[in-house]
Amino acid sequence: MAPTTASSTPSRPEEELQFIRKILDESRARFAQSGEPYIVWGLIIAIGMGVTYLSLILQRDLYTAYVWFALILFGWGSMIYFYRKRRKEEAGSKSIIDKIDTAVWTACGGSIGLLVIMFMLSDAINGYDPNLPNLAAINPLFICFLSAMIIGIAFFISGTVNQIPWLRNTAFAWWASSVTMMVFSSSIHVIGLYALMLILFQVVPGIILQRRYRRIVAASSTEA
Repeated sequence: MAPTTASSTPSRPEEELQFIRKILDESRARFAQSGEPYIVWGLIIAIGMGVTYLSLILQRDLYTAYVWFALILFGWGSMIYFYRKRRKEEAGSKSIIDKIDTAVWTACGGSIGLLVIMFMLSDAINGYDPNLPNLAAINPLFICFLSAMIIGIAFFISGTVNQIPWLRNTAFAWWASSVTMMVFSSSIHVIGLYALMLILFQVVPGIILQRRYRRIVAASSTEA
């Protein structure tokens, strides 16, 4: 039986730690690429909110419903293309950080979408027949306040698990805006504030993540 060398035993924990660090670094590098959906959805919702805001300010129908319909279709089409492309590049391999990040944004995004649908159905049902029992009568502008709160949760978790402090701290801006929107929930200007928040604290972070990803790719190519 071959003797066990003294150097082989202590090297195993070091190799395992290096392997774990490599997985974490690769996960954070892949996460940087997800700045693209930040940009796409941030712009889509900001444009939709901007058109809605102008319609209310000008008291004119700027074909808001058609604008939202076209934006949502474009957004889903872009995401389907993006995730198919990403799946091919990663060959189906996903770390625990990738799974956590995907689950967080899927849950938060789905919650916001469900919230919007519930408000729209509630408003439609309440206005359909006055003899029917009304559903919960909540100010529709509360969608902005609640959505900002949920987005803040997603940013905080993503920034924490990916060890990106500035991204985590973005959550505090979202929560502060959420409180502001709640205090002034009777004003239509909360829609404009929400659109501005999307540009400053979702689109801009997405651009920063995208540039970070390109730097990582360039550095990897140089090392190779």
